[in-house]
Amino acid sequence: MIIRKRAAAVITVFFCAGLFLVWILSNWVADLAKERLQQDANDELRSQVLLAKSKLESALFRDVFLVDSLATLFNIDPQASGENFYEISIRLLERAENVRNVGMAPNDIVEKNYPVEGNEKAIGLDFRTVPSQYETVQAARQAQDIFLAGPLELVQGGRALIARVPVFTDYPANENYWGSLSVVIDYESLMESAGLSRIENAEIAIRGRNGKGRDGEVFEGTPETFANADYQGPVVVPNGEWWIAADFKDSLTKEQENLLQLGRWSLIGIYILLFFSVCMLWVFYRAERHRANEDFLTGLSNRRFALSYLNRLMSEGNDRNRFCVLTIDLNDFKAINDTHGHDTGDDMLKLVARGLETAVRASDIVARMGGDEFLVILNRCKDKEQADKIIDKIRAQVERQHIQAHGLILYPSLSIGCACNSEGGQDKATLLKLADERMYENKLSIKKKQS
Repeated sequence: MIIRKRAAAVITVFFCAGLFLVWILSNWVADLAKERLQQDANDELRSQVLLAKSKLESALFRDVFLVDSLATLFNIDPQASGENFYEISIRLLERAENVRNVGMAPNDIVEKNYPVEGNEKAIGLDFRTVPSQYETVQAARQAQDIFLAGPLELVQGGRALIARVPVFTDYPANENYWGSLSVVIDYESLMESAGLSRIENAEIAIRGRNGKGRDGEVFEGTPETFANADYQGPVVVPNGEWWIAADFKDSLTKEQENLLQLGRWSLIGIYILLFFSVCMLWVFYRAERHRANEDFLTGLSNRRFALSYLNRLMSEGNDRNRFCVLTIDLNDFKAINDTHGHDTGDDMLKLVARGLETAVRASDIVARMGGDEFLVILNRCKDKEQADKIIDKIRAQVERQHIQAHGLILYPSLSIGCACNSEGGQDKATLLKLADERMYENKLSIKKKQS
C-alpha cells in the first residue's frame, strides 16, 4: 500500500508539473499565433491605408488639374471667361468628382458662384476682410500657382478644401493681377471616395493644414494617434504635403479568438489524453507483471518472483549488502485441510499472509513458495540477531490471530528457519538449504514441546 501511495504521489507530481509546462507552452503558442494573426491584420490594414492614401492623392490631383484648366481660360481672356463663367463651371463640375462649387473673385471680391443655390452668402465677400482666407489668396498670388487651402469651415457651411488660382492678364509675365478663382472641393466627399472613412479597426489622423506637412495643424483625428501610430507617411498635395498616421487596433475576429482558445485547450487536452494513456499502459503493464509474479490465493509475491529477487541480491556481490532469508512452514496444515476442508485451509493461508505482511518492514519481501510454505527476504539485515527480533515479531503478530471453522477457533503455528548471506556464502541454493534445515529443526522442537 505504501508503494502504491508513493507511486500515486509521483504520478500526481509529474502530471501537475507536465500540465504546468503544457499550460505555459499552450499560452506561448497561442500568443505566437495571435501575434501572427495580428501582424497579418496589421499588414492588411497598412495595405488599406496605403491604397486609400493613393486614391486620395489621385482624386485630389484630378480635381485640381481641372481647376488648372479653368485658370488657363481666364489667363487667356478673363473678360470672355467671366461672361461664360456659368457654362464653363457646369462643364467642370460634370467632370469633377468632389468639386462642390466654383467661384470667381476679380480684385479678390467674390462676384459669381456656381451653383448659385446654397452659395448666396459668399457673393460679395471681400477676401481682404477675412484674414484667414485672404492669406491663402495672397499665397496663391505670390506663388503664381495653385494654392490648396484647408480643410477649413465655409461661410455657407461644411468643411472643404479650396483651390485658390491666381489670374493674371499678362501671362506669362504675371505682373498684372486680375483676381482669383476658387474651386471648393468637398472634404467629406473626398475622404469617402478615397476610402479612409471606411477603414475599420484603425484610428486615422491627418495633419498639415494648407500643405504644411508633419509640422502642420492636425485637422483629422487626434494628435495622440501620431504618438501611437503603427504607420505614418506623407500625402502629396499641390502646394506641399499632408502627413497621415494610422493606429491599428486589435482587429482579430471573434472566430479567430475562439480558434486561439480552442487551440490552447486542445494542446492541454492532448497532453491529458496522452498522459493518462501512458499511465493506463503503465498500469496495465504493472498489473500484468504483478499478476505474473503474484500468488493468486494470498496476493503475495510468488515463488518465481522470490527466487528471481534473491538471484539479483546474490549477484550484486556487495559485502555491505547484508540480508537474511526466512523459510516459514505452517504446522499441521494438512490436518486443517483434511478435517475442516480446503476452504478453511485457504482462509488460514490468507490469515498467515496478512500477518506476515504486517509484521515485516516495508522494504522486506514476503512470498508464498507453494502449499503452506512462505519465504521472507529481510533486506538490510546485518546479522541473525536482528533477524531473530523480526522472527519474534512475526510469531507475535501471526500466531495470536485465528479463524473459526465449524464452531472451533483455529490458531496458526509457524516453523521458521533463518539464514543470512553473511554466514551462508554467496550461493542461493546453499542459503535456502541452510534456512530449510533450521526451519525443520524448529518444527521438531515445536512437536517435542507439544508432546
